[in-house]
Amino acid sequence: MIRIPLFYRMRVAEYLTYTARVSRLINEAITESITLEPFKSRIEDSKTRLEESGKKVNTQLLTINVTDCDARRDQSMIAFEAFVGACSKRLNPAICESGKVIHNEIKSYGSGITRRPMLEESAIISALLSKIESNQYLSDCLQTIRGKAWMEELKEAENEFNIAVEARRNAKLDRTEEQSGEVCKEIRKEFESFFKYLDVMCEMNVDPAYSTLVREINIVSEETNAIVSQRMGRSYSEEKEEI
Repeated sequence: MIRIPLFYRMRVAEYLTYTARVSRLINEAITESITLEPFKSRIEDSKTRLEESGKKVNTQLLTINVTDCDARRDQSMIAFEAFVGACSKRLNPAICESGKVIHNEIKSYGSGITRRPMLEESAIISALLSKIESNQYLSDCLQTIRGKAWMEELKEAENEFNIAVEARRNAKLDRTEEQSGEVCKEIRKEFESFFKYLDVMCEMNVDPAYSTLVREINIVSEETNAIVSQRMGRSYSEEKEEI
């Protein structure tokens, strides 16, 4: 007779390990006369979905990329502002005046733009770039000081930053809709049905292979129960110490 594992106390990782071990036993027991279908396919399908739902997206590298892009954007913003500031002090009257116009436009957004929170800085830079591009007078002033290359560099850095932020946001949202707990419930039901089938086949004594499979599954169940019981006992002891 099948020994039922402690399904209701198992964690997702324990479900995965147990399912993988039992699935392997099922595959090894298959013969021309014993297919163990549809249980085999259902269990394997649930196992695959549990693996997918249990995946965690590691956003650490994506966060590092966002930070690097922010640093590059800061450097570009500082360079652009410094260039415009230098132009505002040129001896050439036209360049000097155009430099002052652009510099005043930058200062209108407040000081310390690169020290603002990332997304606030992004909003300011986007607004600044859009204003210069859409305003003919500002565009002419930029052309006069030959600052297009400096602004394009800032624009590119801002775009790279936005791409990095979006990639990280999408990664955080990229979760399988099916929650691990729900899939675990499904696996439990699949195993319960399968175990009932095995018990019936053993009682009917159709093939000794069924009894052999039951014994092997029982070993896995007992080992799993021992691990779960040990973990729960340890957790209980830790709770008592905390109290």
